Amino acid sequence: MDSNNYWNKVLRARLTRRRAIAASLGAGVAAFLAACSGDDDADTAPGTTNGGASTEDTSGLLEAIADETNQAKKGGTFRMPGLEPPHFDGKAQGHVQQLLYNSIAYEALVRNKPGIGEPSRFTEVLPELATSWEFSGDNLELTFKLREGVKFHNKAPVNGREFDSEDVVKTWELFTARGNPNNATASANALNPSAPILGMEAPDARTVVVKLAYPAGFILQRFANMFAGELGAIYPKESGTTFDPARDQIGTGPFELEEFQPSVRVVHKRFEEYWDENHGFFDRIEVPLLVDPPAQLAQLNTGAVSTVNVAPELALQTKKDTPDLAMYQWLNATMTTGVGGWRFGWLPIDGKPSPFLDERVRQAISMSIDRATHLDTLLNVSNFQAAGLPMRAYWNSCQGAGVPDAWLDPEDVANFGENARFYQYDIAEARKLVEAAQADYGGPFPAITSRFNAASYGPAYEQEHQVLDQYVRELGLEVETKGIDYGLDWIPNFATQRGDFGGVVSGGGALTSEHPIDYYLWRFYSLTGGTSGMIYGGSFKPDPEVDGLIEKARGEFDTEKLIETIHELQRFLAGKMYFVPPPGRADTIDLAWPAIRNFRTFQGDTRYVTFDAPGIGNYWYDDTKPHG
Repeated sequence: MDSNNYWNKVLRARLTRRRAIAASLGAGVAAFLAACSGDDDADTAPGTTNGGASTEDTSGLLEAIADETNQAKKGGTFRMPGLEPPHFDGKAQGHVQQLLYNSIAYEALVRNKPGIGEPSRFTEVLPELATSWEFSGDNLELTFKLREGVKFHNKAPVNGREFDSEDVVKTWELFTARGNPNNATASANALNPSAPILGMEAPDARTVVVKLAYPAGFILQRFANMFAGELGAIYPKESGTTFDPARDQIGTGPFELEEFQPSVRVVHKRFEEYWDENHGFFDRIEVPLLVDPPAQLAQLNTGAVSTVNVAPELALQTKKDTPDLAMYQWLNATMTTGVGGWRFGWLPIDGKPSPFLDERVRQAISMSIDRATHLDTLLNVSNFQAAGLPMRAYWNSCQGAGVPDAWLDPEDVANFGENARFYQYDIAEARKLVEAAQADYGGPFPAITSRFNAASYGPAYEQEHQVLDQYVRELGLEVETKGIDYGLDWIPNFATQRGDFGGVVSGGGALTSEHPIDYYLWRFYSLTGGTSGMIYGGSFKPDPEVDGLIEKARGEFDTEKLIETIHELQRFLAGKMYFVPPPGRADTIDLAWPAIRNFRTFQGDTRYVTFDAPGIGNYWYDDTKPHG
């Protein structure tokens, strides 16, 4: 058979599927897809879709991603729209609204080694508030030596005093206080006997000794994690007594909180006594609390803000309308699969057993997802390629796509193995699995309530969830899509319940760290406790093979051996499908004003947790270049 004719048949089938996806999103999104798809029915030669995507930019649109720190100077204001924080205490609870603010005002003992212009591997750390560290011979003690001359922000009651070991120990006590809805149960052995940290001691002002319950090869990445609700950020020892971290911020970070106007803006200014002269360059970081995407885009076009998260389908037109904007392409590769996907509830529905206890149902749901067309449609992949951008899409396995070494590509069937078939779109086989499962169930499955976080992760997330629900309806299952509140419903009733609910839910959750095995501890280790990612471990505990592989890898300090087990986990979990991840990710196209330098250069810099400006402390302002 002629390869071009075969390829055109595949494309025509995918185009039909593309229109079905568009229809499931409603008239407004369908209209956008029709508008951006161009000549949908035109023949397309092999090599223009993901498998044969060009590795070179022929568009002339992309700005080079380069490390220009040696040219950096202090000054300028960086403005980026953001979310209003419910409070500022990142140790009390992990809210997505807190991520940026927590990570620019506070610091951790260590930080992940970022990739320079490429994704990080998340297996090495660099000094931050600690200058060195050492494990004992049995790997049950970890000793940190702390940096001298580090000061806290000059605010009462801390008043710019020097950071010391008591701050680290006090932060641990705050983090592990019972009743906090954070992820402390993943780290504190006193809260969960499977957690690694027994406690911390401060033998002198410059030394902290961490006692471990077992050898933990991932533990340094936990200390680097600046997500709200996680271990990383170090607070002053006055926290919880004379200082209330919910109302203000007093950290050692390069920026200090200057102003918070509810519903208007959050402003941080540069901390003039910050210890690192080669970091934290802006005079100010201003975050207007503006959540409406069209309004954000209008402000970007005028230069009122430095960057915004531009929807993929609007990126090319925005660049055309405002050609002075710089366009960047990069892969935001993380261990987590991102927000979305189907997290199953293991409790009965309407008095009947959960259908998801049958792995055939879980496998069928995964096989109902047309990942190639889904990613192409919602992330605009083929249109970017048609414009000459070297764009490609990446399928999630049970972990996030694209992390070097750790990720196994489900599209590479020869390397992934036979369970890769459960990531392939095969609706006919998927329906057979559902029919067989229903026959054993004794009749049709009850209606499924599928929940998503309304107004928390943006319209693209909501659209994707609706599409995923539509895929499942094509299996003949009844699905009701329902929005839930992030703070009132998602966190207390789903995120930390380990699958003890009925139906399904999608959402994110603060990862305990980006270390490859720590992702599996967070999501798949049944003994971890109620972390925001845990998908079982309450009423439903799966076979012990997953726990055994995780326990084998968690104490591994040899990276090559670690990665071998990570690959084994991906192959095994593909067959079980205890969690159906969102389809994947694609290279990201971002727009920013050229005055902002080092944009997207330091990738995987765990000091800064923000979706729109990762590595913000490395950015600097070049007043010789345009900003509106």
